[in-house]
Amino acid sequence: MKNKKTHLQLFLMFVVVFAIMVVFVQGNRYFGKNYFESNSFDSEAEQFALAVARYEINPLTKEDFSEVLEVTKDEIQRYRLYYGTLAEQIQNIKDQYADDINNAQDEDVLQALKNERDAKVADIQKNFADDAYVADKIKVIKENVVNEILEDEKQKEQAFFAENKQFAYELKDNQSELTFKKGDVNAAKVFEESINNNDFGTHTKSVNLYEYEQAGYLDKTYTIEKDYSTISGTVTIPKSMLSKTEFGHDLQAFTTAKYIYYSFILAGIVSLILLLKVFPFRPEEMNIQSMLRDEINRLPIDLNAFIVGFVAYLTLRIIGNMTYVGQSIAYYFQGQNYYMNFIENLFSMVVACAMFVLSVHLLVWIWARMKAYKTDDKIWENTFLSKLVKTCIAVFENRSMGIQSLILLLVIFLGGFGVPVVMMTGSFGVLLFYMFLFAVFFIPALYIFLRRIGYLNRIMKHTDDMAHGRLTEDLKVKGKSPLAKHAQNLNGLREGVRTSLNEQAKSERLKTELITNVSHDLRTPLTSIITYTDLLKNPDITEEERKKYIDILDAKSGRLKTLIEDLFEVSKMASGNIEISKQRVDLVQLLQQAVGEHEEDFVKANLDMRVTISEQPIFAYVDGQKWWRVIDNLIVNARKYSLEGTRVYVNLKVNNGNAELTVKNVAKYELNEDAGELIERFKRSDTSRHTEGSGLGLAIAQSIVDLHGGQLDIAVDGDLFKVTVFVRAER
Repeated sequence: MKNKKTHLQLFLMFVVVFAIMVVFVQGNRYFGKNYFESNSFDSEAEQFALAVARYEINPLTKEDFSEVLEVTKDEIQRYRLYYGTLAEQIQNIKDQYADDINNAQDEDVLQALKNERDAKVADIQKNFADDAYVADKIKVIKENVVNEILEDEKQKEQAFFAENKQFAYELKDNQSELTFKKGDVNAAKVFEESINNNDFGTHTKSVNLYEYEQAGYLDKTYTIEKDYSTISGTVTIPKSMLSKTEFGHDLQAFTTAKYIYYSFILAGIVSLILLLKVFPFRPEEMNIQSMLRDEINRLPIDLNAFIVGFVAYLTLRIIGNMTYVGQSIAYYFQGQNYYMNFIENLFSMVVACAMFVLSVHLLVWIWARMKAYKTDDKIWENTFLSKLVKTCIAVFENRSMGIQSLILLLVIFLGGFGVPVVMMTGSFGVLLFYMFLFAVFFIPALYIFLRRIGYLNRIMKHTDDMAHGRLTEDLKVKGKSPLAKHAQNLNGLREGVRTSLNEQAKSERLKTELITNVSHDLRTPLTSIITYTDLLKNPDITEEERKKYIDILDAKSGRLKTLIEDLFEVSKMASGNIEISKQRVDLVQLLQQAVGEHEEDFVKANLDMRVTISEQPIFAYVDGQKWWRVIDNLIVNARKYSLEGTRVYVNLKVNNGNAELTVKNVAKYELNEDAGELIERFKRSDTSRHTEGSGLGLAIAQSIVDLHGGQLDIAVDGDLFKVTVFVRAER
């Protein structure tokens, strides 16, 4: 009972799918249309009227080919030289007759051959001597072509009117005032269409002479225009013609086919209702085990899906073709010879049913299989495509190596494949060809392979030495192969390890110096604070001394506070844990304010500050307060560490789209440090640390510039110290 229900469900599903395919394939032809609105009759009356205009009202005549019949100088020259120059053509004619003349035994035959040869030679000579002679020949050829075209048009006209006897028409050429009619357009009719002026317009016909003229003398294409815009009238199909022509059978067959397709749709709707209400379909009921299912489930799931999709596609194509059975039935009942087509469609219907049942089972099986995986990742892991992708990625992680390996495998395969081919053919020539390929391709490929293996062994030994800390000499790089690139990378890695060790040693040294400098700079004011605090505890000191000690304590505590705040600020900036608020700022105005603020300090320090600033504003998107700190730190740094009596140069300009700020001064102290180390925290050119600076000015400036995406460069040339800051300028 369960199997019968399943079979019924499958049949109902097939009917539903068949009805859906009827809608998609035949709906545009039949549904909601009569025969005259269908694709079968689409614009047929209008095309008939155009054909009447073409063949009867305004047909092609010899006068339309007047341009074609004109002979041009280019055509004369082409005809003349078609078989070569005059000498070549004469020699060709003589060569054609030479054997016949030499072998002629009869005097009359001999004379006839000579006369024929001489006549052709004379004709060729006249071709080159007389243009009019050649023009007459070409004109005859063209007239024959035109006559052939006109005859072809006449045959098309007869065939067309023989196939369209159902039409009656009354058409008028409003230019010539002539009326052309056939049949009675006022009689009872099943169809009528009016033709108005300008419905057709101008039509062109291309005439390719080389399609008609076989010798090849003519190769030109002409265009002939015919004006049908002045034609109007009526085209009808009288009722009386339905029984006299095949058109009546076509009309009745169309109506029958339409109702047949409506019945198919109705059957599909009823089947769908039964499936939803009476026999609901549950995939689990068809999720049965079978040998075919076991075999398919062994395949990767994407190949399984491909098979399901392919079978389903074939099924739909077959069912789509089966929708034409309605037409076959309709024509069959109209007495047309469609009996064999009907039988073939019936057989195809059985095949379509079987394919549909298979498709449904395949869909249910792959649905159950994908449902069992539960996650998309699990599905992807069980596809052939995922395995292929992983394999290709592994092979072509180094593309060059992958390609070379593929070529090597191909050469080895062909080398091995060639042996049985040679043995099967047993041909000495094939053996020689194989030996040639063996020597040219296989042996060099083998040599390259062995050489690469040796090179790989040396690279592995070098890598092992590096792993054990033995930084030996560079590995020799040979060629441009992937192994050579790997050797080059290994040399770079060795150099990087060596540089890293040097940087590590430098970092340890700078760390030690940082701790020493921080300790010194914090201890100095702290010691003063402790000392003067003890002095203040003495009750015997005067009020003036007490005030003096308090001022010193205030200055030293302020100094200590500044050091600690600067240290926290530079740490926050170095970590990027600080917010900046960029605005459009005039850097020229900012620098002028900073210079004006420190001008007196430079005078007191016996320094001559020379400022060069652009006359035009230089704008940049920066945080105004923090960029002021950069400028202030650089100017203060120059004031503190410049040699007395020297000049300090401050320049601001635009260079390659960047605002460039340069501060140059002659150092008060000898600059023995690496220029890059001067940016380190608590680093000073005054190694004795007697100046009032914190050693954080350049470090803070560097951090602020980095936060703005700029660049700060330091250059030292003897005692000349130069700082250059770049930031993107806005126009």
